[in-house]
Amino acid sequence: MNSDHVDTIIRQWKHERPDIDVSSMAVLARVVRLERMMNTFIQRSVSKYRLTLGEFDVLAALRRSGDPYTLTPTDLFRLLLRSSGGMTNRIDKLERSGLVTRKPDPNDRRGILVALTPGGLEVIDKAIEDYASNLDMLIEPLTKKERADLEGLLRKLLSCLERK
Repeated sequence: MNSDHVDTIIRQWKHERPDIDVSSMAVLARVVRLERMMNTFIQRSVSKYRLTLGEFDVLAALRRSGDPYTLTPTDLFRLLLRSSGGMTNRIDKLERSGLVTRKPDPNDRRGILVALTPGGLEVIDKAIEDYASNLDMLIEPLTKKERADLEGLLRKLLSCLERK
């Protein structure tokens, strides 16, 4: 089995503090490290569309919401687990780029909707193809069974944590 950076950290903790069970750290440190590495890799992928990862997330959320590809800003920041201020900045930048537009919410005269423009739809459709392809490359070392097992284990952990 291959060794990684986390193995070094775990070895060091076991040496320095053998009284502490670091098995949870061995798992979660890898999840955190993987997330950081994935974000860097994915950011490179979406940057060719002149998007940040956060902007890509907004466009993807609108795209997967289905036609008419429209959500409220509140829906967006809840879906993407971001602050409302951070979401406003992303929407502003995407609107300046012509990828989204704001329009009045017909169901709430005080509200607005954020919608993909035709150009935004074109960009996210291209970007999501690259994104999916890059994700496939990232998990290429895993067999189909290993992918399914890992997916199930991560789902189990996340669903438990999301209830807390």
